[in-house]
Amino acid sequence: MLIHGWGFDPGIWQPLREALGARRVVLPALPGHGRRGDGERLADPLDAARAVEEQLPADLVEPVWIGWSLGGLVALALAARWRGPQRLVLVGATPRFTVADQWRAALEPTALSAFAAELERDRPALERRFAALCADGARAPGRLRRQLLARMGAAPAALSGLRAGLQALGAGDLRTVWAGLDAPVAAWMARDDRLVPAGTADALMALRPDARLRTSAGGHASWLEDPQALAGFVEEVMA
Repeated sequence: MLIHGWGFDPGIWQPLREALGARRVVLPALPGHGRRGDGERLADPLDAARAVEEQLPADLVEPVWIGWSLGGLVALALAARWRGPQRLVLVGATPRFTVADQWRAALEPTALSAFAAELERDRPALERRFAALCADGARAPGRLRRQLLARMGAAPAALSGLRAGLQALGAGDLRTVWAGLDAPVAAWMARDDRLVPAGTADALMALRPDARLRTSAGGHASWLEDPQALAGFVEEVMA
């Protein structure tokens, strides 16, 4: 179950989908993204999880929730609601994106406030800046930035979904889910991620010492440059 991030649609996962080969892959869309309505539901990760559940196959038995960026919060919420065997993989994601008590390796709330203000003032400029942040640290950042912008333009998210998504990034806190989930958990982090600081890896392990953790070179979206490596990590988690 591949859960995409803020501003994108399920198509962002195509390279990983191909790298996973014969595995059964489901690509739901977040509220207000991928031409889905009800964008305001994304403000609450648990409500967003209920919206995503409406898109899941009826014969789902043992999901592997894989969430990138904001999709990681929704993947955590989906895992919290699931009753049965499952696995969880965060990709450039964290159970809390902003700083809090005992959670310092995170974004300052003012960063997301600036995003929200720019969204209302000049959405295209924000999308360009966001794509650059995602591509920073990549082997070919210019090429990846253009790829990300093209993906955002191919299926533009609704303004309501973008607004709500920023609210979720600013206030969402699923640390207790990560710490207490009765299932195997894992995280794929990047050393030069501008949106999820490198210190987040240590914070995740402090909450969940049994987590499988992999720290790769690159930035927030660098997994797109080497989807086979991420696919290999997913296979390890599934094994």
